[in-house]
Amino acid sequence: MNKNFLKFVLLVAPMFMVAQKSNVLFLDQQSEEPIIGLQIFSENGSFVANTNSKGVFELDIKMLQQGGVKSIIAYNTDYVSLEFKLNEVPSLVYLKRNEMIQLDPVTVSARKLSKYFTVKAYFRSWKLENGKLIRYGDGLVSYRLPYADVRDNYSTGVKSNFSAYRTFNADAVKQKSRIIRIEFLGDDYLNVSRIPKNDLLKSRLYYEVDSIKDGYGAIYNEGKRIGFANFDENNVAQEINVHRAFEGEDSEKIVFWEISGKSTMIEKWTGVGEARHPNYLFNNYKKAVKAKDKFSYIETVTEIFIDDAIIDGDQRPENSKKDIDGDRSFYTTNYWEELLMKYPLPSEITSQLIEVNENKNIYK
Repeated sequence: MNKNFLKFVLLVAPMFMVAQKSNVLFLDQQSEEPIIGLQIFSENGSFVANTNSKGVFELDIKMLQQGGVKSIIAYNTDYVSLEFKLNEVPSLVYLKRNEMIQLDPVTVSARKLSKYFTVKAYFRSWKLENGKLIRYGDGLVSYRLPYADVRDNYSTGVKSNFSAYRTFNADAVKQKSRIIRIEFLGDDYLNVSRIPKNDLLKSRLYYEVDSIKDGYGAIYNEGKRIGFANFDENNVAQEINVHRAFEGEDSEKIVFWEISGKSTMIEKWTGVGEARHPNYLFNNYKKAVKAKDKFSYIETVTEIFIDDAIIDGDQRPENSKKDIDGDRSFYTTNYWEELLMKYPLPSEITSQLIEVNENKNIYK
């Protein structure tokens, strides 16, 4: 088995495991219930897998070591993160609830005549090339969403205003355009200008859920299982986790390039009725790009942490921007210090930020 294939298995198809696997069970420390959909990262910020419907992560130490992984991180917005060296991962792990996370129900100020409401959020995004950090960005944003129930997520009137952000680029990175958009072939780096009004099950009608049991249901697309959802007592989705892969005959071929990859999307929702909105969004894209018999492995991770509090009306922060300039930073205070304590980064992302350049701050 050559090294390129091993890297492809780790970076593009992390849910694929071979022999010599061991199961690691993750439980809530207080309730002792399994933690479904817990995210597992490597120390360098690469997304590895989720726990299954029983709270189990299938660990293959040999495969991960061959891919260069030294430790794994158990990560979830509701819990305190834990990091383990590969040869020290126990078979049973209890995770403590994150006391820094607001657990209060959604609060809504009195609705007036406005068609919209505003929510505030913290976002961050990073990009790896062959396991090395080449781009990073984080910041503060306000989103305007409509109260009205709409079907089309692309014509909802959602708008964004960025009050602060910072970006980092490795020296070798040269962007053709400084305004960040959705990049070619599903690159999700800093794709934070919109959040959905509808969850994936409502906006993508071709997704089907089998029978819901104990608040859990598997998601299918064209007969193939692609993820799961957790539901409340009214069968309203609270968390949705969907995986998509393209490889082999499904890979995209453009001139002399062949691209295979995998994506994972996670949505967590809060509130009911017209006040319902996401409070956490996660997107992970992995690509193995082959050009002239040489592979390059690209991965992006993007997270948006959205406040529960709802502000009636369209409230745009002063001196804010509608877009992110990917070659600049824009802030007046060290907003990230408290937020990184609340939502810690993988250890090697933190250390590698020292090695990449922060872009010039242009706040005026």
